[in-house]
Amino acid sequence: MMSLSLSAALLVCVCVCVSESCSCFPAHPQELFCMSETVMRAEVTGEKIIPGKRNRDGMGEVQYDIKVMKVFKGSSDRIKQIQHAYTSEMSSLCGTRLDHGQYLLSGEIMDERFSITMCDLIMRWDSLSLMQKNNIKYRYQMGCDCKISSCTDQPCQPSSNSECVLADWSSSWSKPNKFACIRHSDGSCSWYTGTAKPSANHTHIHTHTPDV
Repeated sequence: MMSLSLSAALLVCVCVCVSESCSCFPAHPQELFCMSETVMRAEVTGEKIIPGKRNRDGMGEVQYDIKVMKVFKGSSDRIKQIQHAYTSEMSSLCGTRLDHGQYLLSGEIMDERFSITMCDLIMRWDSLSLMQKNNIKYRYQMGCDCKISSCTDQPCQPSSNSECVLADWSSSWSKPNKFACIRHSDGSCSWYTGTAKPSANHTHIHTHTPDV
C-alpha cells in the first residue's frame, strides 16, 4: 500500500506540473462550439487587472469590458446582460489575452460571471471567412450530435454513419476549419461544403476526409 507521505509527494508533484503550463486538447472548432455553454459575438471595449487575494503580481484576473452583439448558443436574455469577461492573468493558468475589437467568444457562466480560457473557441471576428461565420450561425449546432474524430492511417473511413473524420491533426488545434459536420434527416453525418444555410436533407456534402 502506498504510504501517506508518498501519496502527498505525488500530489504535490501533480499540482506543480499542472500549474506550470496550460494544455489544451486538440479539437475541431465545431467540437469547441458544441462543448461550450455560451457562444457569442462580442466587442471588447476595455480591460483592467483585478489583483488576487494575496496581491501577488500576475496572480490576479483580467476583467474585459464587453458588449454582446449576437448570441449563437445559450440563453439569449441572460447572455445579453453580460458586461464583462474574466480570465486568469497568467497564461500558465489558461488565461487568454484580448485586444480591443470584435471577437467570437465561448466560455462558461458561473455565479453570474462569464469566464474564458485559451482552450475555448476565441477568434477575432474579422479573421473569420464568410463560410466560417455561417458555420457558427447555422451549421455547427446541426452537428452537435455527430462525432468528429481524427485519423492518421490512410485511407481514412468513418466507423459509423454518424461520424465525420479529420485526416490530420498536424496544424494548430485553434486553426478554424472551413467545413462543418452536420446531421441529415436520415441520421447520417457528413462534412458540409456549401455556401448557403443547409437544410436537414441537404445533399451537397464533402466527399473526402478533410485535413484540419
